[in-house]
Amino acid sequence: MSKNLIIVFSKNPIIGKVKSRLAISIGEEKALKIYKLLIKKTVNVLSDFKYDVAVFHSDFIPKSKIWKFVKYQKIQNGNNLGIRMKNAFRWGFNKGYNRISLIGTDLWELEKKLIIKSFQKLKNNDIVFGPTFDGGYYLIGLRKMINSIFEINSWGTSDVLKNSLKKVIGKDVYLLIKLNDIDNIQDLKNCVELSSLAEIN
Repeated sequence: MSKNLIIVFSKNPIIGKVKSRLAISIGEEKALKIYKLLIKKTVNVLSDFKYDVAVFHSDFIPKSKIWKFVKYQKIQNGNNLGIRMKNAFRWGFNKGYNRISLIGTDLWELEKKLIIKSFQKLKNNDIVFGPTFDGGYYLIGLRKMINSIFEINSWGTSDVLKNSLKKVIGKDVYLLIKLNDIDNIQDLKNCVELSSLAEIN
């Protein structure tokens, strides 16, 4: 078994349930279209990866074959994002994986080399973060369970990474390159390729 596991947190692409901040500006149908493109990008990056992949869906395991290449498909469990991520990591470590990196499906700039680098850096660091420009993170990697990192009260705000780092003072932390995840209209405007694909001016 591969010692490295990639966990993907994915929302089921249902109109009105994805990209709510973006939908305020462009409408729910276009927001859903954007989200489906983001999922497709994530799938393209991961589809021939040498590491095992587990997808944790928000509500149900879809009948769609888009994730057919992954080793595991699960449903997220918990009342907030922190609890859901903590439960997913715990599941992965209980499966026997030594290094786990978790990503979402909000990153048009996702590249295979970033995920590979996260596993490389976990050899000598306790935690790897991929920070976003809005104060959150697009990737979190662990080589052992650290519960405190998920016990913050600022999910969905610009203080997520800052408060997460406060929880792990004294641990060895590596920060990957900062990237732009797609949450609102300004993020989308900053991503010309995605806007063009979705035919959003």
